Amino acid sequence: MIRKTRGIVLHTTRYGESSLIVQCYTEQSGRQSYMVKGVRKSRKQNRSNLFQPLFILDFEVYHKEGREIQMVREVSRATPLNSIPYDITKSTQAIFIAEVLYRVLKEEEQNPMLSHFLISTIRYLDALQKPSPDFHIIFMFQLTRYLGFYPQNNFGETDRYFDLASGSFRSGMSHPDIQLDEAESRRWSLYMSRNYQNSEDIGLNSRQRKNVLEELIRFYKMHVDGMGEIRSLEVLHSFFHG
Repeated sequence: MIRKTRGIVLHTTRYGESSLIVQCYTEQSGRQSYMVKGVRKSRKQNRSNLFQPLFILDFEVYHKEGREIQMVREVSRATPLNSIPYDITKSTQAIFIAEVLYRVLKEEEQNPMLSHFLISTIRYLDALQKPSPDFHIIFMFQLTRYLGFYPQNNFGETDRYFDLASGSFRSGMSHPDIQLDEAESRRWSLYMSRNYQNSEDIGLNSRQRKNVLEELIRFYKMHVDGMGEIRSLEVLHSFFHG
């Protein structure tokens, strides 16, 4: 059966001498593995450039239920990205975001709200005139809404310590191994109150952003089974926090 769907490139693996296995998040079927044959042949090198992190593509696929890897019939660019591939700040963030999605999105099911959020996020990042060092952090906070563990922003006079297990602020440090101190908790509350459009006044320095991101990844690992390590994190740190 031929199936048409739009998908976001998350990860690629070389297969044989000229093919690629592309991990995508698709509008119709959620997480999918696609085989693209012959795409790395010298006369098709321009076509292989389609499969960069977060590229949005239209696929025609020979879809067979139960098959782990589906075969691609045709592929084309759905949304041209005009700055992400050429802006080192945005491309570094795109590689990191794509890997986060690759690690956490497992379901092979349609999720229109998540698909819309992801495509809107990519388009917003591409259109930004000035890249934001907070963008990938805000993205990870926003993504938790669709993964089912969005933290409760109840920070206040009594509830001042964020608990990574419960996803909310608590009144005391009864479990310091899984709770953030007051200063770090305040920063988390600040990020939770922001979105892509109003992040200019966050005002954290690189060390503080690094700490927030590392604790945020720990938060993810507590709530996503088998997430594994984010290998692009070191590159991201060296670029933004080095």
